[in-house]
This record gives sequence, C-alpha cells and structure tokens, in this order.
Amino acid sequence: MNLRTTLYVTWISCLLVLLSVTSAHASRTEIVEQPHLEAQMLSEYQEVTPGQTFAVAAKLMPETGWHTYWINPGDSGLATVIEWTLPEGVEVSDIEWPVASKYNIGPLSNYGFEGTTYLISNITIPADFAEDFLSIQARVDWLVCEDWCIPGTAEFDFEIPVGSATLAVNNVDSFAAGRANLPEIADWRGQYDIQSRQVTLIVDHPEAAAMGQSDQFYAYVGAGELVEHFESGDVQVVDDLLIVRRTLNTYFNQAPDSFPLLLVDGQRAVQLTVTASDETAASSASGSGSAPQSLLLMAGFAFLGGLILNLMPCVFPVLSLKALHLANSGHRQRGDALWYTLGVILTFVAFAALLLALRGAGQALGWGFQLQNPWLIATLALLFVAIGLNLSGVFQFGTRLMQLGHSETAAKGGAKGSFSTGVLAVIIASPCTAPFMGAALGFAITQSTGVALLIFASLGLGMASPFIALAFIPGASRWLPKPGAWMETFKQWMAIPMYLTTVWLIWVFGRQAGIDSAAILLIGLVLFSTALWWHGKGQLQATRSLGHRILVLVMLALGMGSLPAAMQFQQGAVMASEYGQSWQAWSPEKLETLKGEQPVFVNMTADWCITCLANERVALETSSTRALFAEHDITYLKGDWTLRDERITAYLEQYQRNGVPLYVLYWPGQEPQILPQILTNGIVSEAIQRASETM
Repeated sequence: MNLRTTLYVTWISCLLVLLSVTSAHASRTEIVEQPHLEAQMLSEYQEVTPGQTFAVAAKLMPETGWHTYWINPGDSGLATVIEWTLPEGVEVSDIEWPVASKYNIGPLSNYGFEGTTYLISNITIPADFAEDFLSIQARVDWLVCEDWCIPGTAEFDFEIPVGSATLAVNNVDSFAAGRANLPEIADWRGQYDIQSRQVTLIVDHPEAAAMGQSDQFYAYVGAGELVEHFESGDVQVVDDLLIVRRTLNTYFNQAPDSFPLLLVDGQRAVQLTVTASDETAASSASGSGSAPQSLLLMAGFAFLGGLILNLMPCVFPVLSLKALHLANSGHRQRGDALWYTLGVILTFVAFAALLLALRGAGQALGWGFQLQNPWLIATLALLFVAIGLNLSGVFQFGTRLMQLGHSETAAKGGAKGSFSTGVLAVIIASPCTAPFMGAALGFAITQSTGVALLIFASLGLGMASPFIALAFIPGASRWLPKPGAWMETFKQWMAIPMYLTTVWLIWVFGRQAGIDSAAILLIGLVLFSTALWWHGKGQLQATRSLGHRILVLVMLALGMGSLPAAMQFQQGAVMASEYGQSWQAWSPEKLETLKGEQPVFVNMTADWCITCLANERVALETSSTRALFAEHDITYLKGDWTLRDERITAYLEQYQRNGVPLYVLYWPGQEPQILPQILTNGIVSEAIQRASETM
C-alpha cells in the first residue's frame, strides 16, 4: 500500500468515526443522573424524512431494587409522564407501556418496572416538513421507589437531521429490547360492569379463556381507583369467556368509558381495551356512579355537615338570634323559614356552580377558595364589623337584611329579609368545615355537575333544617326561651363573637397581604365604623340634615376606599418563619423523602379555616402532643392553603378531600392514617399508638 492509499484510507476512517459520533449525538442524548435513577432519550433513526413515523424512547435505568410505575401505579405511586415540545404539525403518540410487574407492600399493591425500561412513543413528521433538522424537547417526570420514593425529572433537547430515513445502528438493540417487553395488542372484545361493590371484567375470546386457566394468570386494570389491587380476584372461564371479578376500590368515584386491560399468564402478555357496559356507562353519565348508595350516603353526610355548621363560632350568633325571632314571629313563621331556607340553598348552589366553573376552566380550587382572595377577606371584615355594630345597637340595619332585632322591624323585612339572612348565613359560614363535610364535598367535586349541585343543596338543607323544624313541628318553639327584655341584652352579647371574628379576619388578611396592608385595613375599619355610628345617631333624630347624610357617605367612602390601598400584598407574607415553631413547611418532595424513613404527621391548614386553628390550639400545639411527637421521632409537616397552592389542592384530592383541614399520619411500612376533622389530644395519641403497635 503506497503512501497515497494509506492517507486515503486514514481519511475515510476518520470521516466514518466523525459520522459515527455525529450520528450518536443525533440519535441519543447524554445520560441525566438523578437520585437512584439515570435517564436518557433515544431515537430509532439518526436521520428522518418528511412523512415518516419513527420511534423514540425514554430509557429509565433505576438502581437495583428500585422501580418506576405503569400507567396505573396501583394503590400508590405515580405513572411516568412525558411532556413533548415539537415543531408545528409534528405529532407524537401516547406511551407504549411495557408489561408491568406487581409489587406487594403490606396490604398495598403497586404496578411498575424494575431494571432498565424503555417507554416508546412514535413521532409522525408531516409530509410538507421543510426544516433541515427536527427539534425535539421532552420533559420526563417519574417516581422511583424502593421502600420509599423519590420524584425525579429530566429535560432533553436534541435535533435529528432531516433527509433520508437512516436507522441509528447503535440504538437497534435498545429498541429491540424495549419492544420485546411490550404486550401483544389484541382487538379482543372486552367489557366491564359495576354492580354494588364488585367490578366484573368479561373478555370474549378463546385465547383469553385459555390464559385465564393458568395458575400465574393476573389481570392488570389500567384505570386508577376502579378496583382493589392487592387481591387477584375471582377468575372464571365459561366456554370462550374469561370472567374476572374484583372488589370495587374504596376511593372509586367515576366509571371510565374505557381503559387498557393487561392479561398476563407467565407465558404471554396481551393488552386489550375494555369498555363500560351500557348500564355502567349510563350510570356514570348520570353522575350516580355505580352505587346510588354512595350518593345517598354523601348527601346524608352533607346534610349532617350543614346541620353542624350552625354551631360554628362565626355562624351561631347570627343564627341563634334569627331562631329566637323566628320562634316568636307568629303566623309568618313558616313563610320566613321557607324564604330563609331558599336563600341558604340557592347560595350554596351558586357557590358550587362558581367553584365547578372555575375548576372546569383549569383552576385548582376547593371549598373555601373564596377566602384565598384578600379582597373578599377585607370585605368580610367590613361586613362583620357592621353586624357587630348592629347587634350592639349602634345603628339599625335589621329592616333590610338580618332581621335580628325587634318584632316590628321583622314585620317590615318579610320574605326579602329572611332570604337575605340565608344568603348572609352561607357567606359567614364559608370559612368553616364541619365534620362530615370533607368527605361529602370531596365526593361532590369529582362527580357530574348535577350530582355536585345536589350535594351542595343537601348541605344547605342541613344548615336550614333547624329553622324548618321550628316552623313546621308543632310546639317546637317551646324549646326556646320566652321573649322579653333579656333578648336585647343577649343580642348585644352576641356582638362580641362578631368583633372577635373581625379580629381573626384581619389576622388572616395580614398573613396574606402583610402587616402594612393590615394597618391600612384597620384604618378603613375605623372610618367605616365611625360612619355607621354617625348614621345610627341620625336614626334617633326625627329629621337628618343634608350635611349629616353627606358626612356619612364620605366616611363610608373613605372606609371602603381603603381596600384598594390595602391590596398591595406580597405572597411572601404567608408562612413566615416563626420563632420556636414545632413544624416544618410541607412540600411533596419533603414528604416523599421523609415518610419512608420515619413517621410523618401532615397538617393541611389555612389561616381562614376556623376548625383548623381550633384543632391546632386544642390538639396539635399542646405540650403533650409535642412530647408525643418527640418520643416517636415524628416529623410534623404543615401545608398552608391560605393562598391558593395547586400542589396542596392535588394532595387534598389524593385523599378525596376538597378542603381543609386534612390530617394524615404516615408510618414506615403502613398505610397512611387519615384522622378526623375535629381533633383532640386523645385522638392524636390513639392514632400514634395504633401505628406504633403494628410495627
């Protein structure tokens, strides 16, 4: 070989090496290292052509003993999610999920993958694609678990040359391995039905029937919160029919139209699509789910929750006076009660409709969402001051709204006054969550619009039920004390809770907006109160001068005009560090990191939630509970929902709750315990004792 030939061969070799490096760069990304898992993105082709469909794969490489999750993770966990950013006109398919494995952890079962996993998707390039390179951006989010779990994220950004379709030789083995773990996709006819607490899956195909006879057979249901995953269920083969019966999941709320069903028998894996039976689909479409009993139960819970709302500290003063007036309103008793009930129910339904509309627009909201708005908090503070001054006798406002005073004013208020009182009662009750309400509202928010409105209407009916009873049960008014001069004194005493509620609202506003904004609001409240006092003095006079009226209007305008000035709030005002606090701020990442290592107590709260604050004072911030947490090395995490936090909203929905409070005790190796919404030291102590004794 002469020198010229040698140089030519060397040049060709270098060119091939260079092309190889470039192709590798185009067809696979760098490996991203995260705790306990490495991730990489691969392309089956190193060069693509317009009009082509080709495969890409997220390659997940967890450490030994760690696993990621299937499309339905089972009782816990999170499925891996890939978010794509592609040029206009370029489309990507859903993930082609590999065959899952089942992991039993105590009474729980998860579905996922150990070892290297390839999550394959197909990208289609339009025929008129004119760019020289195809730009691909992908964000992969996963949860990797052993005995504990860590969420992870990797972002990839790479380009593939556009020209002639050329396989990436260095990725052939990877895609072959990925496809080897994919199930067969079958067009077998599959249907499911829900009756009472049982889900029946039926597959009409002789090969499915044959698979069902294997001792290693298992059916992976691809719909979350449909069946209990720990049990294998009852498997029956009748001719060419495979019938699998499973228990309905405890947290079931809506029947899906269809879902993937993975059948595994140790020899083969087949995936098909299962559709809802006509009866199940009709039941789901009507919003009743599969079990009308659940709807009746939740409506009953909502009714009880509404009944208990009457005893909440911000509601009781107004409604107790309303009850006394109603009991002594004679022949108008029933009419007043019905108008009041209508006001309560329609206001609850209006709140529900607004909540559902905002959630439908993509807002992460729950019960009490209106109190996440500092504007409304400040407005409520003005309202409660006005109610307090009215009860104190500073001015009279009962003829138009509350009817809390004397019988002669009640006669003027009539239906309009009773209806307005119902509206007012719901508004001032909105900071509260009573026992039974949490489960009912969590159920309502996951149902159809009709069912959700029915649940909220039941809540309103429960709240109004004492007044219905007083008006329609003969002799019920005898349960109440006789009217007399004492009622005026009682009414003035009832102003004190109104003033205390105002103090609480100012504190909430200060947490939301900051101390400077709270000071401006206080100035506005003083001006507003002065205007009402001056208005009250005018009510005692036979005539009021024009100057008197103008002064009242100016003072009212100044008081209410302070609200815009107070709205210069900063989000950072919430969750400020407190000296000597016994808790840490909650975050999904912190919870996932801690709960596998040690006990964790999670408190989801908000400054506008009276029940939450009462529980903290009575049960969570006591010396005995702190000592108990220290004894068992329990980490106390507090999530603050005072201002909207979509992460907390998602966490609440995870436990079928739509509002605070929510208390969850995590213990390594055990299922989380959900504590009641009303806490005592004893309840907290018993929950910890149960968990510690089952270790």
